[in-house]
Amino acid sequence: MKRRNLFLMCLAVLAICVGGCAVSKNNIDALAKCDYTVESLQDVRLAGRAVSSYTQGNSVNIASLPAVALAMLRKELPLEARVNMKISNPTANRTSINSFKYLIEIQGKPLFEGDVNQNVQLATGESTVVPLTFKANIFGATQEKGLENVLNEIFTREGEGFLVLKIKPSMRIGNSNIYYPGYITVDRNLAKSIRKLVM
Repeated sequence: MKRRNLFLMCLAVLAICVGGCAVSKNNIDALAKCDYTVESLQDVRLAGRAVSSYTQGNSVNIASLPAVALAMLRKELPLEARVNMKISNPTANRTSINSFKYLIEIQGKPLFEGDVNQNVQLATGESTVVPLTFKANIFGATQEKGLENVLNEIFTREGEGFLVLKIKPSMRIGNSNIYYPGYITVDRNLAKSIRKLVM
């Protein structure tokens, strides 16, 4: 009798563990089913100046270039902005995001990594906007591709893959954050949002 009761207890524990894993996997999968989009960019600055000051009509404002030249001499060309990312839940279930990591790549290489510790609860059809801030030195990119090409990518071109935003959301299970495996690409052409500010 004791052996039978012990066996039943073991089966119960196993069932709970398997069920918990299934729930966790379903919840993790739900993170990828949310819609992540860039709503807008604000406070975009290059070398400490608003990006709008670098253009005049459809051309680059020559008067603004000394700021870039000075930054290049210092080997520091900071690009900074606030990215307003919209998260929407199109699924039939409530989705919870406890926190997430975000990554901005330039030409396929990591440029900036950040964390947002904000609990997001979204019912079906709900959405919210989460601000992501970054400040990164893009001097290395100008060394590889040339200053003129980098400025063209930021201000004029429509090609994808120059500035890319990715995130890795997580959910809270017990006392731990369980992150989605790998990064989810939110925007493969973040520079297009910069161009909207200067056109």
